[in-house]
Amino acid sequence: MKKLLITLCGFAVLSSLSGQAFAKDMDCPKKFSPEMKAKMEQKRAEFEKRLNLTAEQKEKMKAIHQASREKMKPLFESFKEERIKLQQLRQNGAEEKDLQAQQEKIRNIKDQMKAEKKCNFEQIQSILTPAQQKEFNKMHEENKKHRQFKNKKMKDSEIKN
Repeated sequence: MKKLLITLCGFAVLSSLSGQAFAKDMDCPKKFSPEMKAKMEQKRAEFEKRLNLTAEQKEKMKAIHQASREKMKPLFESFKEERIKLQQLRQNGAEEKDLQAQQEKIRNIKDQMKAEKKCNFEQIQSILTPAQQKEFNKMHEENKKHRQFKNKKMKDSEIKN
């Protein structure tokens, strides 16, 4: 469950660099250690520096991030609840049709989260200059490759255990 919470918060923080973590302004779970908050702040600063954002762009980015977090929060909660329900169904030996219905609910929530993430990405793109957009896309691809590698590594370690 702890992994799921970290993953979900990480989704907003790290995913595609589109949900920039303004750690000092975040009201993320208090379970984030000072080290994690510092790391998120460092990533934000690196992002801003690499894109050479203006003060106005930083403010707009902050507003986009906050609005996205507000939209994503209930989706995260629903996602967690529906995953727990799925686990309970499995533990109670539910019928396949019930499991599939629950999995469909989870897929729908994921689709909503992806749509919000895409909207967030597009909003960020809209405030960037063409040169910044190019760099942002490059950063997005780098992050995507990193996540894929990390996920593969995690799956491989689960198979070994």
